[in-house]
Amino acid sequence: MAGFDLQQKQQQSQVQVLSQQQIQSLSILSLGTDELRDAVYEEAERNPALIVKNAGRKKERVTSVKVGSATLAGLQASENYQNALEAKADTRQSLQDCLLEQLNMMRLSDAEYAIGEKLIGNLDSKGCHILAPVSLLDKNDSSQTEEVLFKCLTLIQRFEPVGTCVKNIEESLAVQASVRKDCPFAARFILDGHFDFLNPPQVDKILKKIKDYQKERKVLFGVQVAEPFIDMNVTEQDVSEALAFIRTLDPYPARNYSAQDVHYIQSDVSVVRLGEALEENFDKGIVTVNDISWKVSLSNDFSFDMEINPAYTRNSQNMSEKDKSVIQDGIKRAESFIASIEMRQNTVLRACCLIVKRQHGFFEKGPGNLIPLKQVDIANIMGVHESTISRMANSKYIECEWGLFDIKYFFVNAVSEDVSKDRILQEIGKIMEEHKGDGKKLSDQKISDILKERGITIARRTVAKYRSSL
Repeated sequence: MAGFDLQQKQQQSQVQVLSQQQIQSLSILSLGTDELRDAVYEEAERNPALIVKNAGRKKERVTSVKVGSATLAGLQASENYQNALEAKADTRQSLQDCLLEQLNMMRLSDAEYAIGEKLIGNLDSKGCHILAPVSLLDKNDSSQTEEVLFKCLTLIQRFEPVGTCVKNIEESLAVQASVRKDCPFAARFILDGHFDFLNPPQVDKILKKIKDYQKERKVLFGVQVAEPFIDMNVTEQDVSEALAFIRTLDPYPARNYSAQDVHYIQSDVSVVRLGEALEENFDKGIVTVNDISWKVSLSNDFSFDMEINPAYTRNSQNMSEKDKSVIQDGIKRAESFIASIEMRQNTVLRACCLIVKRQHGFFEKGPGNLIPLKQVDIANIMGVHESTISRMANSKYIECEWGLFDIKYFFVNAVSEDVSKDRILQEIGKIMEEHKGDGKKLSDQKISDILKERGITIARRTVAKYRSSL
């Protein structure tokens, strides 16, 4: 055809084709602990060559029996009664539905409502947080600030039943006390960070602990102490009234609501601070930074024990070639599956060790101490593709002394050069604390100038936004 010059050319290009083994390994890597357990049992059902000795602990009801105080008939009757109770449908309203009804009656911004919904959906059957609330914020939505989060927390905590959407029983009791006009001052003090004074709940011992605390604070801070309670003369009568008041509070305000809509999240990885510095060893889950060591462990709820069916590996001389082929195929699939599981466990453990290593400030001091960290940073250190780290972080959670966090929470973009939002918030808080006694309020521009001197360059308006969240 005129005008067209048809020529044959040879071009060389590299195309990576994933093997079936790689595809399976990446798929298993994406699974959370519960999904992984299901996948193991499903594979064992499909492939007789794979034997599962153990794939995680199953929650079972355990009945404690005191021998000698009950007859066999009595124990059977008790068991039947328990079974009847468990079989009876729970028709009560769920805690989540109750709180959402009240949330819907409030006049809230889109950001406040979105965070409120997340907080309510993040509660367990006791009304306590499952994931740490700060981890629920959408990092890509600038309207979802920690200030808005605190406002929503305070709001929901005062919904009926008062004292849910809290960290623990202590915080629940403190919230309940804060809305009661008849709360004695000594009770308010005890519930505000001194809950351990109640152990044991004896008036004389509680009073002694309070007196010792007052004396210690005066020695430490002298006349500059900013705690009005320190100078109060607390008597046995005050402590007795406080103890009586605390006993009127409900440690489990969510007990009268159905737990049928509660979905539990379990940790895939635990991080525990050790009492001594050990030599770093990622293979054993030991991470050490600045003479502080952490033990990183995979969840105890999934400790697999799988093997190839011994019957499949015995002498098969009398089998037909077709049967031999089927058996060999089953063995290969079982070996491939076991290798994929081991790859998943090793990848998760090593990646989480690296996260602890890079974000050691958070694991040492808590929220507000994250530094910029991208998934590609961990991928480069491990020598894998970024998508592998993305799959590793998918639907998995780390539990540490600061709460339960989505693994993705630890990947933080930089706000200013290599400085994270958490670091900036921490520095602004330090500056405000350092200049608290100056007698005049620091301007946003002044804080911006001080931050610049410390190597953090951000605009005055950014300071104002972050300052408001503090």
